[in-house]
Amino acid sequence: MSRILKTSLFYPLEVIIDDREPISIEKKLLEKGNLLVQRKRLEVGDYMFDNELIVERKTILDFCASIKDGRLFKQIGKLANCTIPGILILEGKQKDFKATDFSAPAINGILISISVGFKIPILRSKGIEETVSIMLQGYKQLTKESFQYYRSHPRRRKFKKKKDRHFHDKIHILEGFPGIGNERARSLLEKFQTLGRVFQSRREEFLDIKGIGPNTWSQFQEILKK
Repeated sequence: MSRILKTSLFYPLEVIIDDREPISIEKKLLEKGNLLVQRKRLEVGDYMFDNELIVERKTILDFCASIKDGRLFKQIGKLANCTIPGILILEGKQKDFKATDFSAPAINGILISISVGFKIPILRSKGIEETVSIMLQGYKQLTKESFQYYRSHPRRRKFKKKKDRHFHDKIHILEGFPGIGNERARSLLEKFQTLGRVFQSRREEFLDIKGIGPNTWSQFQEILKK
């Protein structure tokens, strides 16, 4: 463990865990030794390492649930705008996506939006033990060469001001649903503005879009509710 912590200006390594995260991960971290771990409510992410790395952790089921209820892009937006570098760890096996009824194009579109649109690295983990390893290795890599730079000059992500810099990513996500092509996806976004509002729209509002009928609405809801 000392090899992981050798570049830290704090000894032992301080880890803050959001109090909603499972205790099993805290136990795995404590098994590594030389860590100061505390639990409290975090405004951004689920884990913070020495104020140098923030980790947003999601199981595949929670990842898909957060898409439906509109949490995902709010959380990712906070992570992207934070001065501390952040990563997203997606925990679970590929087969877990099948239980969500999200199509592969929809999932790929969302992952592309996060990694390309928001500039947030996405790392895959099969389980808790691998998640802990990835977090510690991520911290090690981040502080390996330029620890002083990150501490003295926090990275700030700058974006060109646009009406909606993620518009095309959102289009790609909606295109993954049955019966919704590019034109209908654009119409939905122009009407509702955000993916969250599209997912939470009422039947009559949804059917007000030209070219969308009751069958498309039913298929859309069937995927979101499962």
